[in-house]
Formats: sequence, C-alpha cells, structure tokens
Amino acid sequence: MNSSATGGPDRLIIRNLELQCVIGAEDWERLMPQRVVVDIELRGDFSAAADSDDLADAMDYRTACIKAAEVAEASEFRLVETLADRIARVALTTHPCITSAIVAVHKPLALAGFGRANVTVEVTRDYSSHSQDS
Repeated sequence: MNSSATGGPDRLIIRNLELQCVIGAEDWERLMPQRVVVDIELRGDFSAAADSDDLADAMDYRTACIKAAEVAEASEFRLVETLADRIARVALTTHPCITSAIVAVHKPLALAGFGRANVTVEVTRDYSSHSQDS
C-alpha cells in the first residue's frame, strides 16, 4: 500500500534531544537558559528515499535537530506550549515529504521540589494548518 494514499504513516522519531533555552513565566526562570528535552516525530511518505536509497531524497534528521536547537536558543518564550509549537512548525519545513510533526517538550525544572517530576507538553501540527498560518 502506498503510504501517501493512507496519509503518510511513515515516521521518523528523534528522542531525548537536549536543548538550552530561556523559558518560563517566573522571574528566576528568565535569568539564564535552562535545559529542556525534546522529542520530535515527523510523519510523511518516505518511499522516495527508500526506493532510491539516496540521501538527497531523504529527510535529514540532523537538519531537524539543528532547526529545533536554533528555535530554542533564539527563544525567550514564557510557555512550554509556545516552544513546542514553534519547533513543530519549523520541523514541517525540513523536507517536502513531511506532512505532520508531533513535538513533545519536557521541562525538568518545572516542578522543582517534587523529586524527579517534570512537565511535558505535546503538540501536533500538520502541513495544512501550517500553510494556512503562513
């Protein structure tokens, strides 16, 4: 079955991408960058890359990581939701075969004082909603 006919079930998953950014609503959070951990799932039709076995036809996952890092490093967002949204939107631009992006941002310091608990926000963006917003 052709994956494009079924909505692009192919998935590329990047887990535990550690990034630094200024993020948070509290004054102390805005004093210096803090670590966030990002998971990115890109969906689309990867059959052209599989058929050709050529990197030129593939989504370069290093590019997705670099773009996510650039968004995080340049940001000073107050909300984790905003950071997740911006990373997902830029991830949609990494290759024409990408039809949707799911991004989870884990903020380990969000629940300081509660042991190893952290907050995670996950957003899903697809190409059609991205192109309408552009």
